[in-house]
Amino acid sequence: MAHVITDRSYTDDERRHFLRYTRTQSWPMLQRFPVDDDLHAELLAQMLASTPETIRALLHSLRDETRAAATQMLADDHFRNAVAALPFGPEDRIAAVGDSITADRLGWFELLAASIDLTGVPKATLINLGISGNTTADVLERFDLLEAVRPTRVLLMLGTNDARAHGRTGRYRMATTAETGRNLRALVNLITQDLNAVVTIITPPAVNQQRIDTFFNDAPLHWQAAAVAEVAGVAHQTAPGALDLHKAIHARGTEDLLEPDGVHPTLAGQRLILASIVDHLRTVA
Repeated sequence: MAHVITDRSYTDDERRHFLRYTRTQSWPMLQRFPVDDDLHAELLAQMLASTPETIRALLHSLRDETRAAATQMLADDHFRNAVAALPFGPEDRIAAVGDSITADRLGWFELLAASIDLTGVPKATLINLGISGNTTADVLERFDLLEAVRPTRVLLMLGTNDARAHGRTGRYRMATTAETGRNLRALVNLITQDLNAVVTIITPPAVNQQRIDTFFNDAPLHWQAAAVAEVAGVAHQTAPGALDLHKAIHARGTEDLLEPDGVHPTLAGQRLILASIVDHLRTVA
């Protein structure tokens, strides 16, 4: 039985939201010094003033929702055929590297894994290395953990948190555009040369400024849509063959694609992201 902290209570909706974006198995310290799944459930239970049983049930509900969404997507002939045509073989190890947009348990990479599983096509090994809050510099720091999973292909979506600004009286970005470009170039070189893997760069999606201004009105962190667009431009410049997800989301409009915070995609947004990625991968294969 978990020791439940009683000075803060959470609703199951709040717990579910936290679990949606939190993957303790991907935290660098716990990757370098692994613990078993029961201890991960215990850790999350302690953090959320809950029990491991509740945590497991909520995680199971997120998996069920992802699988149901993938089933709906596969009802579309174009998407189903695109998934079947992906350049993945049984021997491939596909690693997704990114921030909360990738870590999302209802996100594009989990939808991809569920879609591949449901179609019964030759199954590559899919590894989600997304960590909420990560910048390009954070991924450089944990490059040893990417190397450890021995990927043959890396899907790299970073930059939203490079554009994140902190402070109330003055806003300081996590990285300048020059630093983001340098980090992305370093990651591309390391992946292709040290790991001898194929890398696909995906720009960060567009954000909704009005929602950001409302949601983060009294918070010491913020995003500017123009800064995210800058980062997307750097990513595209770093890898001319990159998938310009920012342009695709901006063109489509963000009304139903982003959560109330204006940054994180809704399930509909994640479905659009996956459809764009699958089409891109099939085209460049």
